[in-house]
Amino acid sequence: MSLEVLINTEPLSRRLFLRTMKNGVLYSCAAAAGLRASVSDAELLKPSAADEELYISTDLLKESLFTSGIEGPACDINGILYAVSYGAKETIGMVTPDGVSSLFATLPDGSAGNGIRFDSQGHMLIADYTGHNVLKIDMQTREVSVYAHEPSMNQPNDLAIGANDILYASDPDWNNSTGNIWRIDTDGAVTLLESGMGTTNGIEVSPDERILYVNESRQRNVWAYALSSNGDIGNKRLLIGFPDYGMDGMRCDVDGNLYITRTSTGTVVKVSPDGTVLLEIKLRGKSPSNIAFGGPDGCTCYVTMADRRTIETFRVDKPGRSWKLYQERQPTAVAEHIARTRDFTLTGNYPNPFNASTTISYTLMRKSRIEVAVFNTLGQKIAVLSEGIEQAGNHTVRWDAGQLPSGMYICMIRANGLSGTRKMTLVK
Repeated sequence: MSLEVLINTEPLSRRLFLRTMKNGVLYSCAAAAGLRASVSDAELLKPSAADEELYISTDLLKESLFTSGIEGPACDINGILYAVSYGAKETIGMVTPDGVSSLFATLPDGSAGNGIRFDSQGHMLIADYTGHNVLKIDMQTREVSVYAHEPSMNQPNDLAIGANDILYASDPDWNNSTGNIWRIDTDGAVTLLESGMGTTNGIEVSPDERILYVNESRQRNVWAYALSSNGDIGNKRLLIGFPDYGMDGMRCDVDGNLYITRTSTGTVVKVSPDGTVLLEIKLRGKSPSNIAFGGPDGCTCYVTMADRRTIETFRVDKPGRSWKLYQERQPTAVAEHIARTRDFTLTGNYPNPFNASTTISYTLMRKSRIEVAVFNTLGQKIAVLSEGIEQAGNHTVRWDAGQLPSGMYICMIRANGLSGTRKMTLVK
């Protein structure tokens, strides 16, 4: 076992990092500078958000790939991020953790998406604010169906989901600065929970499933309701009110802290379960519309930016509730995901780095409809190398990049509703 000691002299903190390598795996711990530390004292921990610079926003994508209606966002069990209005309001875009974006689905005529959630079976549920629907998408076939319809809704706008798959929808009436809260049961039945509120917008369930949080954008209030196991609400109380600037989407981390997007001010505010503002995270744009947790450890936040029509991202100290929910509520979906990812393997390309051309290898475990495509680092699809139904077995496809500039490119394979990526480096 080897030991490496590093001193971090960041202006706001000074930490002693002990890192050990054992069996090829890096473990680490952090102790306050000035304290005695040794390998025996150090608790061995896998690298986590604690070792990173937190709450610093960067761009995941270039600007203007989405429209100003960008909203949604939610990560599936494969770590793929989804957001609405990918180039047009009736679409849903998908973005890999590497920042490769593409069209995922087009909604039916007259529909426009907003909030996105995933149920325990891995189905995507979308608030269709123009059709007064909640839509459902089968992630393997991409078939779109109506999960629930309520013509008396104003929209709906954003969605929250409980571990029992009960949905909750905010429903603002922007013209009159009022709003409602609806419940959508697992059979698609719709129930009005409360009317006559302010402009209801962001909505979220607490990690213990006992509180439903709802914010009012124009009134700048966040309300907390006691939530029963069958989805009834009561004991309404004000969690926090803000003196200025509105609010949009919000999500909880596993400790119950709310991350609330604040319109016009260009920030995300972190609020504790007792209503205390813990910190405010500065974004690059001014108009965040919603937020999602994802990444391999659940500690990556993705923020949809209406003004810049892109997605910003930053790291946090605790995983999101939605990420943890996958670990706890989705044994069936997890098992299906593992089985489906075994349906294909993207081996990579050889040579890599390469000059002018390279050969990409992949294996299909069963007959599948696939697409093998190449993207640049701006998320633009620049080549489709293979598309259609292919038989099980080993496959290769050659990519000629002779007319393209040097740089990094990303190969993506899609099969059976899932995707895999590999980075390729062109050197001339």
